[in-house]
Amino acid sequence: MNDQQPKPAILLIDDVPLILDLLEDILEELDCKVLRSETGTGVTKILDQEKVSVVFCDVALPDINGVNVLRMIKQHTPEIQVIMISGQQDFNVARQVLRERALDYLVKPFSQEEVLSSARQGVVSYFHAVHQNESRLEAQRRMADLILLKQVGETANSGNDLQQLFDQIIDSIVRSTGVEVASLMLLKDDGLLHIAAAHGLSNDIIGKVRVATGEGISGHVLATGEPVLVPNIDEDNRFKSLDGGLRYKNQSLLSVPIYVRDVMVGVININNKTSGYPFDLEDQNLLMAIANQVALAMENFELVGNMRHQAQILERTNEELVRVNRARTRLVCNLSHELKTPLTSIMGYVDLSLSFFNKLSEDEIKENLHEVRDEGRHLEKLITGMLRLFSIESEREAWRWKSFGVPWSIADALQYFNPKMDERKLITEINIEDDLPEIYGDPEKFAMAFNALIDNAVKFNREGGLLQITAKAQVVEELEYISLRIFNQGQTIPPRAHEAIFDSYTQLGDIDTEKPHGVGIGLALAKVVIDRMRGDIFLEELEEEGTCFGLMLPTESSYNVLKA
Repeated sequence: MNDQQPKPAILLIDDVPLILDLLEDILEELDCKVLRSETGTGVTKILDQEKVSVVFCDVALPDINGVNVLRMIKQHTPEIQVIMISGQQDFNVARQVLRERALDYLVKPFSQEEVLSSARQGVVSYFHAVHQNESRLEAQRRMADLILLKQVGETANSGNDLQQLFDQIIDSIVRSTGVEVASLMLLKDDGLLHIAAAHGLSNDIIGKVRVATGEGISGHVLATGEPVLVPNIDEDNRFKSLDGGLRYKNQSLLSVPIYVRDVMVGVININNKTSGYPFDLEDQNLLMAIANQVALAMENFELVGNMRHQAQILERTNEELVRVNRARTRLVCNLSHELKTPLTSIMGYVDLSLSFFNKLSEDEIKENLHEVRDEGRHLEKLITGMLRLFSIESEREAWRWKSFGVPWSIADALQYFNPKMDERKLITEINIEDDLPEIYGDPEKFAMAFNALIDNAVKFNREGGLLQITAKAQVVEELEYISLRIFNQGQTIPPRAHEAIFDSYTQLGDIDTEKPHGVGIGLALAKVVIDRMRGDIFLEELEEEGTCFGLMLPTESSYNVLKA
């Protein structure tokens, strides 16, 4: 027994005052408070008001049977030890009271040694029973704590939504710890604690409360990184400014930190035990264990999220590899045809010239040689385009960066494609804004990309159609660009193909059902170059028939910002 705790009293119940005096005199030796009662009907009231360890009760009371008093005591506080006393030796009575869990049965007249021996045994048995009961309650509490931690752990491992996880954890804390108010606060980018989940708080409080370091209980935990256990807030000098009121109606509260990889990320707060008792170290240890589970849940959620993100990346990468593999297969089929056609023509003209060399006139031989040269140039263009695309994609080519004007690239491209445009009777319309800023990149590679776009506009334009080129300055998000627009009145590209058309080896035609133009490298080459220049290339939405490619080309200052 703790010396600081008051000793439990001994209660004497007998209708004879002389017997009560005798017992009281004998029990003075035990240095315990002695209570007296000449009736057994009010025994429960006495037990409610006083802490009693041993009761001496007469079997034959005038107002109530002593056995019934024994039952009432055991129902009220089973740990209290009851010693029944009787004026006669009655075996049946003795057997009955012992069956009702009486400690002893004394027969009058009894000696001082008998009374003291039974009283001492009763005090020892009382404390033994109290200890057993406390141990049982502690075991039940620990089991409840383990069940709570198991529930929190299962919630942490199964939750797909972090907010739902926090709400479920708060609900588990409230049910298992028996509190009216609980909150889980997380540290946000603004350096303040925000309520992520709560019970017993209004939505207005949840939405508005922001706690800075050192402010209130939660702010104190945030500042120190240590748990705060307050048995009575009125007696705690650290928080004198706080008003208990309804929020801390039993004056006790508990707050613990949440750590993720040694970094504090939040606080769990609980207060107002429904039992009315203050929080103790056992409550603190339990809440710290729950905080660790919350930290693990947050880590698991982040890990699962990263794994899902990586899985999505791998899935997209796999889809891209499958697409590229199919596109390369299409390329091989189409390229074999594209290369074979000029090569067959070259071999045909050479064989024709050799076979009929003596019969052909000089002009006919010269004409055959011109055809061979044209087909050779076409073959060279195909091979050169493929090699340049592969080289630029793999970043093996050196870039000669400088600022240069777009009008020069436009003029060179129109001069180069002028014969083809005349042949197709295309109408050309050029709109270039005055004092146009220079773009930044490799002039030779940009010219190659721009020529691919003009080649596309000429090749797919309708006979006698319009080829329109527009260039103007444009500011986007405080960065300076040149907006370049290339429009032709040919066939409209369907919206589903707007993204895929810039992919390497992609063509709108089907090699198995129709003959596509080219091998699908022109637009892919243009996109690779424009992307390297930190620009953008896209298809514009049109109401009328035709196709319009849009380019956003940064100036040198804008390029440096984008690159950084």
